[in-house]
Amino acid sequence: MSPSPAPTGATTGAAERPATGRHHRVDRRTGSGDGRNIPVDTLRGVACLFLVTFHVIGHTATEGIQVADDSALRYYTDSVDYLRMPLFTLLSGLVYAWRPLGDVHGYGTFMAKKARRLLVPYIVFVPAIGITQTVLDSTNTSREFEPLTWLLYSLSPYWFLLTTFWIFAVVALLDSLGLLSSRVNFAVLFLASVAVVLFTTTESFRVLQLGQALTLAPFFLAGVGMVRFSLFPSRTGVKVALTAVLLAVIVAVQLSLNGLFSNFGAFSDSGPVDSRHSVLGIALGVLFPLVFLSWNLSSRALAWIGRYSSGIFLLHSFAIGGSRVILGALGVESQPVEFVVLSIAGVGLSILGVVLLRKVAVGRLVLGENMTKKTPTTAKTA
Repeated sequence: MSPSPAPTGATTGAAERPATGRHHRVDRRTGSGDGRNIPVDTLRGVACLFLVTFHVIGHTATEGIQVADDSALRYYTDSVDYLRMPLFTLLSGLVYAWRPLGDVHGYGTFMAKKARRLLVPYIVFVPAIGITQTVLDSTNTSREFEPLTWLLYSLSPYWFLLTTFWIFAVVALLDSLGLLSSRVNFAVLFLASVAVVLFTTTESFRVLQLGQALTLAPFFLAGVGMVRFSLFPSRTGVKVALTAVLLAVIVAVQLSLNGLFSNFGAFSDSGPVDSRHSVLGIALGVLFPLVFLSWNLSSRALAWIGRYSSGIFLLHSFAIGGSRVILGALGVESQPVEFVVLSIAGVGLSILGVVLLRKVAVGRLVLGENMTKKTPTTAKTA
């Protein structure tokens, strides 16, 4: 199934065909000769660029390349924050909807695969990044050696692995019981998840990232719903109208970032609209991919990057950190130069790392992939 309106459009490869098992024709608008869905891979590539550049710059002035709070790069990270993790989450839901779990007897097998895909990398990379930040002086984050605390409360960016595991666990269980097949049931769950995010501080549930799972659940469900209920419009007029709404939301968010628009649906009466706990923040995270995929926007270069999205997520912190050490040794202090070099390294070296790790069984295990067979470079990566 394609994210395009036509349910018999492009396939997404053997690993991503609909649960019906039928082989669908590959539409040139959305597919490629190897069965990939180019618009979805393109959106994955966009998400990867947002992720890497965000972490290169840093969330605050004491992180990353330590840019000032009034700089253009800080304005960029503040803007990207509305889309960065919502995009990854929504795409996870969209891909799940291509092959949902329809039998409760398969729940154990399904979750075992998700444990391999998400929990194995978690228990590898959380201690790895924690030890790196504990030992190396070149990182901006100073940590005590507390591996158990790291695993219970997670370290950035690997909290997302636990978050998506819990979301998969709940949604797949409800799906396997047939509780999400109707529009009414699905709408009730989606609206309930939005209400929880709007009216509670979900991040306060920090243990094992259960709170973050609640925070991002609306985006995952939105991705599932887009495919399951064919929410991608086919009429140009509807696409134009949705695009206009998206642009209006973007303008409102940008006005709020500049202190020109009062907040609503969040916890304060002024300042930027909350990227997770506001109607506008959630709307932007859902509308952007909906409009993007409705128009079947694509880029071969971004789609190629998107094929490695999972590996880029796992390895980019180490690629950026190692490259920073080299730039520091070379005496490079220009923030624009650091931004460009580290962003390219964060993507490029991560892809190289994926290619090398896939050559050995233990490397495939670290990446959350099947140890017993090699994964082609064109294989599913998210």
